[in-house]
Amino acid sequence: MSKLIYFGIDLHGHINVSLGLIRALVEKGEEVLYYSSNEFREKIEATGAQFRNYEDMGGFEMREGDRVDTFLLFSHYILDKSRSLVERFKDEVTAWKPDYIIHDAFAYWGKEFAQLLGVPGISAFATFAYIDEMADFDPTFFITNFIRIEDHSVYKKYKEADLYRRLVDMSSKTIASKYRLNNVNVINDILGSKEKLNIIYSSKSVYLFPDSFDDSYLFAGYSITPRKETVEFPFDQLDGRPLIYISFGTILNELGELFLNCFEAFEQSDVQVVMSVGNHLRLDDLKGIPDNFIVRNYVPQLDILKQASVFINHAGTNSVYESICFEVPQVVIPQAFDEFMGAVMVEQAGIGIYIRNMAPTADELREAVQQVLSDSTYRDRSTTIKASFRPLEYAINEIAAYVERERAASITTSRSS
Repeated sequence: MSKLIYFGIDLHGHINVSLGLIRALVEKGEEVLYYSSNEFREKIEATGAQFRNYEDMGGFEMREGDRVDTFLLFSHYILDKSRSLVERFKDEVTAWKPDYIIHDAFAYWGKEFAQLLGVPGISAFATFAYIDEMADFDPTFFITNFIRIEDHSVYKKYKEADLYRRLVDMSSKTIASKYRLNNVNVINDILGSKEKLNIIYSSKSVYLFPDSFDDSYLFAGYSITPRKETVEFPFDQLDGRPLIYISFGTILNELGELFLNCFEAFEQSDVQVVMSVGNHLRLDDLKGIPDNFIVRNYVPQLDILKQASVFINHAGTNSVYESICFEVPQVVIPQAFDEFMGAVMVEQAGIGIYIRNMAPTADELREAVQQVLSDSTYRDRSTTIKASFRPLEYAINEIAAYVERERAASITTSRSS
């Protein structure tokens, strides 16, 4: 049995995707210490892992936006937070003596702790993985779908490939200078916290530019893990009509206009709609909720997806993959950051429709839903991609083999010196 520490990001999407892996590691016999915030304690302890609280250092700020300034500021934010967390928990982590560390790709402090302690480190992508090598295939993709500056004056001045490389080099040099880092690539090393082993919860069959990923990236599939949630929902009100599920995640909740357009789109349709509006919107502020709608601040997503006919979502990682696992066609309306890349993945994989208007009209919403409901190929493609997801045992075995290789290499190095 080995001891490992998992450094999480305290956001629902980042926590949920990790739970299956953590549970499987515990069942294998690993002793797991999981760092997060108290909000997720119950979910984490349900896997069998020990919980540690980030205390007043918790809270991860997902910056809304899609421009180059957001890209740069986010890198600085991650590194500043990492410095603070390493200083705060250095003695505690060192005293626990982990054999290896797994960390969310945004949790750069996990990478720093692994280096500090001289133990194997593993990065795990809870979001859609973007790596620098993708630009070798299509630099325009990064410009138009990640930082989205195609309408900026600087975009017109340079060729796409030149602009992409200038942005990466400029950002990397700025980061390296401020934080005294050597040979840093801001995309791979900071935004992805790249390690010798990097876990991606997906398969190459759905991923964009799959050949850009080298052997250090493990496509581990996506597994649905039951969540211990205490949330009431009136399941008895679901009456068998086609069920449309609408949710835009737990971060970007202030979307009142979009919710109202959903009311207009489906209030006269012979469907039922379950809508999750997040915790930043008071239900009393939503006027004119149609009779065929059930609206809540939070709903048990996995249970709803079991009955859903279509899922309208923001192309967040968990929403996309959980839809695939339940073979539910999607209509995606990305709002920020990697969601635009997720939306392209949904479209190219043929598992849903990407609406490019961030605030679509009622007609646009209704037409997109009608299309995915009337064309069975969207569901069929979801079934095919679901079958390509590897079981958790594959990831567990690969992790064990990697840790053993790193241990052996460390012993050999110690003996030779």
